[in-house]
Amino acid sequence: MPENWRYLPFQRYDPYFKTGLNKALMESVREESSPVAFLAGWDKKCVNLGYSQSFEDEVNTEEFRSREDIVLVRRQGGGGTTYLKPEGEITWGIVAPVELFPDSINSIYKNVCGKIAGSLSEIRIDAEHEPVNDIVTENGKISGATLKQGGGVVDIGGTLLYENDPAEMFSLLTPDEDKLKDKQIEKFKDRVTSVKQESIASFEETAEALKNGVLKGKKFRDSELRDSETERAKELANKYSGEDWLCRK
Repeated sequence: MPENWRYLPFQRYDPYFKTGLNKALMESVREESSPVAFLAGWDKKCVNLGYSQSFEDEVNTEEFRSREDIVLVRRQGGGGTTYLKPEGEITWGIVAPVELFPDSINSIYKNVCGKIAGSLSEIRIDAEHEPVNDIVTENGKISGATLKQGGGVVDIGGTLLYENDPAEMFSLLTPDEDKLKDKQIEKFKDRVTSVKQESIASFEETAEALKNGVLKGKKFRDSELRDSETERAKELANKYSGEDWLCRK
């Protein structure tokens, strides 16, 4: 890929701004076709609902409302409810014109997730792409990917788990029924792993390895968000922080 990619180094963003950022970047790439790769994180803890999920059905509302340090977020895409925190995850993303990717969605996942999995060898983690869209080690899933496409632009990205706390997660995401919670914690531990369970790598070393994964084979330059992208993401953040969006049925 000879194109000169923009690389946005790791930065933690407000959850509502970050929710709008991918759409803002897709619009930016569509308008001027310069592809973007980035790393990002959250600047506060949040419960992140899938597009069609119900807050009342998915979240222990009493526990959530007692926690002033956690905000509610609803993303544009599907999937299950997750609990995210600043030191727990690193989001990776690639936004580019469709012609820069393989022809099929499965091939896109294979190509991109394979590079991400390979980059983890830099921090002594043996990972591989597991179709369709997971990255796994022998101990479980360590990252997954989602893909959106529209207007000639593909947005593929995922979240690498750096560390996780299943007990805290399921105190927020399920009713506080001990037997149910214990079963879900054990199930989670059986199928999900994290960098801290697999490696002694620091957060910064992990981010550097991921950077090499998203940029493998690309000519790139370090960049910052353009003013137009920042303003668009702020505009979208107003929507994504509103009651109409967060409490949609």
